[in-house]
Amino acid sequence: MLLLTGPTDAGKTTLALKLLEKAGEAYLLDLDPGQGALPGAFTLFRHREGALTPVRRYLLGALSPRGVEARAVVGALRLARLIPPGSPAVADTDGYLDPGFRLLQVEALVPTEVLVLGWEGFYQALSWRKDLRVRLAPPLPGVRKKTSAERRKNRLERLLAHFQGARPRPLPLGPAGAHPMEPAESHRLYGLLDEEGFLLGYGRLLAWAGDEGLFLTPVAAEVAQVVPTRLLLPIPELPG
Repeated sequence: MLLLTGPTDAGKTTLALKLLEKAGEAYLLDLDPGQGALPGAFTLFRHREGALTPVRRYLLGALSPRGVEARAVVGALRLARLIPPGSPAVADTDGYLDPGFRLLQVEALVPTEVLVLGWEGFYQALSWRKDLRVRLAPPLPGVRKKTSAERRKNRLERLLAHFQGARPRPLPLGPAGAHPMEPAESHRLYGLLDEEGFLLGYGRLLAWAGDEGLFLTPVAAEVAQVVPTRLLLPIPELPG
């Protein structure tokens, strides 16, 4: 596995996609919960003939690993274990510049190579290792810096795309969601998990009574657990 690290807008995702095109059949481990494929989640993709197909998703429930570092390391490791042995793989990370967290991530994923884009401090923290190939490279040329507004817009578009085709569905509320909530809490997204603890998709709570809630969700598969997240979605924007 090649692990890409570096600050925001260094070109990590662009480089990951270029490498996958050259590799043919390979895997992409999307570890960017803020600007990745599905906000608030990690996704393992299979790349084949130019197309990315989701294999599994893991719910982080936040837009950054900050404050949930242990959960982020566990989620990355659980998805990485699903990659067939010997398969080419690229892990694309977010721009959270915490050396301690990144070192934990490296130890958990055990990549064969770490490519550090524009983050010399982290390169120095790893470059002395003889058991790991570490390279430092400048940010990719031509990568445009996104504004905070552009990032929010990108996340909203991806969430709205996720909710296309959503339908109301009654589901039992988990222990964390069984208590009465303030009206504003209906803006919060809930993660719907399968029996292995992987994320099936999101739901928005429309109404609740006792230990059951009515959720607007695109998920049709069997749900084993409903988990509240830190993600908020404006009600007027939500389809359905």
